[in-house]
Amino acid sequence: MDIEPKEIKNVRKATLLSIIPGLGQFYNKQNFKGIIFLLIFILFMIELGMFGIRALYNLITLGSVPGVDHSLFLLIEGTLQLIITLIFIGFYILNLYDANRVAKQWNLGESVNISTKAILKNMVDKGFPYLFTMPAYIVMTFVIIFPVLVTLFMAFTNYDFYHIPPANLIDWVGFKNFFNIFFLSAYRDTFMSVFSWTIIWTLCATTLQIVVGVFTAIVANQSFIKGKRLFGVIFLLPWAVPAFITIMSFSNMFNDSIGAINSQVIPLLNHLPFVDIGAISWKTDPFGRR
Repeated sequence: MDIEPKEIKNVRKATLLSIIPGLGQFYNKQNFKGIIFLLIFILFMIELGMFGIRALYNLITLGSVPGVDHSLFLLIEGTLQLIITLIFIGFYILNLYDANRVAKQWNLGESVNISTKAILKNMVDKGFPYLFTMPAYIVMTFVIIFPVLVTLFMAFTNYDFYHIPPANLIDWVGFKNFFNIFFLSAYRDTFMSVFSWTIIWTLCATTLQIVVGVFTAIVANQSFIKGKRLFGVIFLLPWAVPAFITIMSFSNMFNDSIGAINSQVIPLLNHLPFVDIGAISWKTDPFGRR
């Protein structure tokens, strides 16, 4: 339950004790919170001693013995440990702030939650949004941020056809790859080709579809259009159909030999005057794939 403090707490002492997470909370008489914080600290120290230090060291070296050390796996493990360490650092800062804040509450005569029930109730009342969204943030960290970090770190290595683990080790090369993009003609030409097409694709996939979508909506909403509800259902179908099914359908439609575009649509267009279109290599020609 909430109590009115009757004693003065040393704010500096509470903060210094929190160098070991949990001790500052014990000093502030929040035993339940202190146990949780101390348990998290102990578990992290055990993990750091058994796996973490080695993983961080291997992230720096990326292995030393070809054929034995798999540099790519070491990079992945080190990145994972780096994320765990950063999360713990965030917790550690929170621990110091909490001990300092609660000690000040004691000195100001404010009510402090010291019982387990009061702490849990306060956590639910004031921290429910954070508790509710925390699982999503954790999943997002390891499903989205983790792969992005691994890919980003790989950009600073010499990972290529000639450096494939475990037969060969990967080494850190810093910004060399980025410099090569601009100073080596082969890299520069490839990069500019991919970059220019990415810009074109981005404009077509966003601006064009917005323009077409707004135009279609305006036309479908005109008073002379009959069956507006039917058109509304048709417009929603792409959202209802799973993306995998859509991809497979378009893959079959644009098949070079038996696809509907080459075998039905193009022959139909060729019946028009002055139209003579040959079969298009949608999947084998680079321009066709674009």
